[in-house]
Amino acid sequence: MSLRSSRSRMLAILVAAAVLATGCTAGPEPGPKVVHGDGGDDGPPQDGLPTLEAPQRDLNYSACGPRLAEAYDTAAPSGLRLDCASFEVPIDPGNPDSDPLTITAVRATLADTPADAVPLVLTTGTDLPSSRLAMTFGSDAIEPLLAKHPIVAVDRRGIGRSAALDCLTREQRETIADDGAGRGRDVAARAGALAETARKGADICNDTLSPDQLKFANADAAADLEQLRNRWQVDRLGLIGVGSGSSVALAYLAARPDNVGRLILDSPVGLNVQATQAAAARAAGVQNSLATFADRCANVGCSLGANGTATLNRVIHAGASGALPGLSDTTILTAITTALALGDTDPDGLKKLADAITDADRGQVGPMNALVRTAEEVRDADGQQVSRCNDLVGRPGLDEIPGLAQTWGKDAPMTANTAALSLARCDGWGVADPAPGPMSFPVAPLVLLGQNDPINGLKAAESLAPLLVTTGADATTVSWDGLGYSVLGRSDCAALLVVDYLGDEKLTGPAERACPA
Repeated sequence: MSLRSSRSRMLAILVAAAVLATGCTAGPEPGPKVVHGDGGDDGPPQDGLPTLEAPQRDLNYSACGPRLAEAYDTAAPSGLRLDCASFEVPIDPGNPDSDPLTITAVRATLADTPADAVPLVLTTGTDLPSSRLAMTFGSDAIEPLLAKHPIVAVDRRGIGRSAALDCLTREQRETIADDGAGRGRDVAARAGALAETARKGADICNDTLSPDQLKFANADAAADLEQLRNRWQVDRLGLIGVGSGSSVALAYLAARPDNVGRLILDSPVGLNVQATQAAAARAAGVQNSLATFADRCANVGCSLGANGTATLNRVIHAGASGALPGLSDTTILTAITTALALGDTDPDGLKKLADAITDADRGQVGPMNALVRTAEEVRDADGQQVSRCNDLVGRPGLDEIPGLAQTWGKDAPMTANTAALSLARCDGWGVADPAPGPMSFPVAPLVLLGQNDPINGLKAAESLAPLLVTTGADATTVSWDGLGYSVLGRSDCAALLVVDYLGDEKLTGPAERACPA
């Protein structure tokens, strides 16, 4: 059996798993430019890879680690140098004379990173600011990569340090962040309250952003990366798309296939997947990640005890009923998953998070409310609301949401309500045309699958499989059983593989690999 056949068989298995998990038809909306078949007429893959170059004209960076640490209310990472720079892009990529937006890039290096090294460009899409993820790169795990290559984390337009938006009222932000929670409200009532608030917020944001309210989609974020490439005066970019940032990277590949030198899809999501299918995958995947957290917490003696899942369920459902002041099930989930995504997942880190959960279980909500405030800053900003709605592909009617929550709740009791209610967040908001998918993969992608991704869940990554199959992508897939968001930031095994992937020759060896937790 050929290596390509082996990969295709693996991806087909992922497709089947995604169908069984979600109960929906497999795959994304392929878009008008996806070729079904063997990937087109590009001919057989070459052993050599395109050369990546260091910037001919770099951005004007200045040290910004302490400033970012203050902005994100976190400790500055030891041993990691963070430098910030900005560049301007037209808000309408199709009109160079349109109003400018300022995009911020954060370069992460070590003391011994060569000054003339080729950088990698990283985007986290709408999951959280790329600059916030860069704050986690002080770990030993990613050191093998940073010792050879800088990582330039680009905040998506409207998010983080890149032209952050401010168009919702405080009350609207709070209602959207807690998915319309209120004492005594059932899912149907919450969906109605959430949708009403979303429509009012859409009116304000549309007035504020008009005529550019639909210029915050994946395609626009991809166009901003092209502006960076032009400023660097290089032929190709090495791209890392983490989480929903994988959709930005794939949109760039579709628009500029000759300008992608390497493509790393880290904990990816499906491209242009129907909203209901995406929410179902997220509910199942995040539920699994929370169960893994509870199990590993028990193994290190956390305060959650031997049956941590029961404690998690109790706290989340107490939030849903309005029994915990200032908290809802959605805000509790956002706080816990953000802590798992960005915080320490060593025994001490797990114990600290567990203590906040058990405190909330006893009615002591101070530590959990502190986690909620930190999480909402990086997960529920106005720019994320605008961009997520721009990228939405279809959505069910409000009357369908309670039924979805009930169905998903059979297997995902901790996450079903929040996932279903998220489908009402964009009621009344404008939706941009989906970015076309790539017709082929001129460069074989490296796909890093986090088995316990607390932001999107593994099921979201499985939704990418149909695109890889239909385009004949010659992917190398790496599975990691650790707990956290971004395999690359947590696994030295993955970091070392990326170093090899950045070389001049194609990766050899198994198409399907695993890295230890």
